[in-house]
Amino acid sequence: MKLRTFLLLALVFLAGCGFPFNQPAVGPGGTIAFFLDATGAYDLLPTVGNLVLLRDGALISLEGVTVAGESGALAWSADGEELLFIETEPGEWGVPVAWKLRLANVQTDSEAVTLFASEEPILTPAFTPEGNITYLRLDEEGYGHLVLYDRSEEVRYPLLSDVLSYRPASGSNLTVIQATDEGSLRLAHVLTYEPNSGETDEIASFYLSQEMGETISILPALFLWDVDPSGQHLALALYDQVLIAPEVEISGPSLYLLDTVEETGERIAAMGVVPSFSPDGSLLAYIGSENGEDQAAYLYDRETGEITRIRGSDSISTLFWIDQETLGLILEYDEGYNLLAYRLSTREFSPLLK
Repeated sequence: MKLRTFLLLALVFLAGCGFPFNQPAVGPGGTIAFFLDATGAYDLLPTVGNLVLLRDGALISLEGVTVAGESGALAWSADGEELLFIETEPGEWGVPVAWKLRLANVQTDSEAVTLFASEEPILTPAFTPEGNITYLRLDEEGYGHLVLYDRSEEVRYPLLSDVLSYRPASGSNLTVIQATDEGSLRLAHVLTYEPNSGETDEIASFYLSQEMGETISILPALFLWDVDPSGQHLALALYDQVLIAPEVEISGPSLYLLDTVEETGERIAAMGVVPSFSPDGSLLAYIGSENGEDQAAYLYDRETGEITRIRGSDSISTLFWIDQETLGLILEYDEGYNLLAYRLSTREFSPLLK
């Protein structure tokens, strides 16, 4: 599957519709959570099915956590006992018309509970260290608002507006991409944000073209950027728009690595998406292309600067870290998807679903 095609399909699936993405989520103890459809198969956008856990090689089906609309955006609690996810209500042509933020206790057989429902898209739920929840709400005009949901009070508090995307960082900090208008220019600011104090610290900024603005606000954060566990390093996929002539054939996003302490940045791939830091932050996995067409998974070593292509990953759709030595890969084939584990030490694949 060509990288350009991958991005276009992602836009078709998610553009302006608020589809949650069924990315496997790895919990604190290494348990992997994801949804399987009614046939027991994995899909990026499952419509009917239930939540499953992959723990120590065994597949555990949570029969009390069933879904009847596109579901995903899974997020673990710090203690590994709860999972957040978004379930949508489909309308005409299958496009979501309502979104529910749901909570599952994975230590019991109890049914998932709905915390609240919304007629506006809700994206990227995440637990705070205190056990509350942050998420992104899109208004009717498509502008993002970062919100805190207090579980004890069952009240939603607005935090920041004009937010394009956000991700949890170290401690209680969040890394936020916020848009501002500076005269005739639209700029994006990458900020460290502490919700309790409201303090912000700018890490980086970039010119926000219409193409980049639509892409970063439409796609889940995992498609375009990641923060390492220390919060010091940021990987960000950006469209290069400096060179006007001669025209560059590769028009996809380039992948940059930023050091927020040293205040430095470098481009590590002419084309790269879905950046993901390893648990210790020493390695960066991403989907890249050397010619703008053929794609594969790559590993970038932050210490040596060495880039390694993972052979046999040409049909990759997305990736995630299982542990420091194991990368999870989702490969597309004619009839669906394969979930695989790739061991860095042996360079061998093994199926996650058997």
